[in-house]
Amino acid sequence: MTIQSYIRIMQNTLLIVIACLLFAACRKLKAPEFKAISNVQVNKISLGKSTMRFDMTYYNPNNTGATLRKADGEAWMDSTYLGPFRVDSVVNIPALAEFIVPVNLEIEMKQLLKHSLSAFLNEEPLFTIKGTAIVSKGGFSKKIPLRYEGRQNLQALFK
Repeated sequence: MTIQSYIRIMQNTLLIVIACLLFAACRKLKAPEFKAISNVQVNKISLGKSTMRFDMTYYNPNNTGATLRKADGEAWMDSTYLGPFRVDSVVNIPALAEFIVPVNLEIEMKQLLKHSLSAFLNEEPLFTIKGTAIVSKGGFSKKIPLRYEGRQNLQALFK
């Protein structure tokens, strides 16, 4: 085998590998399914800003895994702005399995106190999050939008 034929075989092999990676990266993936919030901890309480940490459990319905590199955005409770959130840990997302995302939330106490009575009278307020996440797979990274809206039982969260 000559060097030129070896180079041609390597080029063809590389093209096939790149085509497979592009095909895998381009197929439509299902969004992870939200399961639960747990381990709610209040880290700092003040009249200006308070901080909380909690875990969000999701299920990955895809037969491929990925890595969550970063996520951030904003959170609301019954249309009352809570504040910004961030995920600053790298999270492994296994295929066809549950995974836990540790979230840090900075609560704007001034806003929360203005609307606290109506928010806390509702046993299951509507929580909304909007933001972005950076997810990577096989050396490729993609910025994806985050959207969640759902009711949560406040008493169950703080047990």
